[in-house]
Amino acid sequence: MPDSVHREKKLAYLLRHDTNYTFDSHGWREVCNLVKEYGFSQDELTRIVANSTKQRFEFSEDGQYIRARQGHSINVDVELKKEDPPEYLYHGTSATLVPKIIEEGLCRMSRQYVHLSADETTAFHVGARRRCPVAILKVSARRMREDGFLFWISRNNVWLTESVHPQYISILSTFDINEQNFLL
Repeated sequence: MPDSVHREKKLAYLLRHDTNYTFDSHGWREVCNLVKEYGFSQDELTRIVANSTKQRFEFSEDGQYIRARQGHSINVDVELKKEDPPEYLYHGTSATLVPKIIEEGLCRMSRQYVHLSADETTAFHVGARRRCPVAILKVSARRMREDGFLFWISRNNVWLTESVHPQYISILSTFDINEQNFLL
């Protein structure tokens, strides 16, 4: 793994899951803390924020603080916008998890929300990050909203909800990225 990827993953952990740091209520962390305690430079942080393909991070207006836009296991309010979802949203995952998901639904696990994508391609890339067979699940988001579920959208266009019950999930496709063919 290239060092730049390793450093971005380290930053993601420090901004989403670090229980040893006291974040403010909106998830901001002092840049000087990351420089002093973890050896990041201001230039490195600026590069990571600018080059993150998923646009996971953002600086405060004054540049003194940094935060992850979503994905936290710590309880913070990253000022998400509540919004009505499109008819369908998508979730990429490991194909081995599909039987459990079809039975139990999508759960937020240790995070604050379940993450959903607006398109199949993004869901595929999310599911493929572990280099194993990928399942793309189709979520009937509009039906969920009509049934009273709430949705939020992050500043980098990730759709979030607290859970997705099985009746709203269907299997769109399963793809073995190692064999380059569809399984379903």
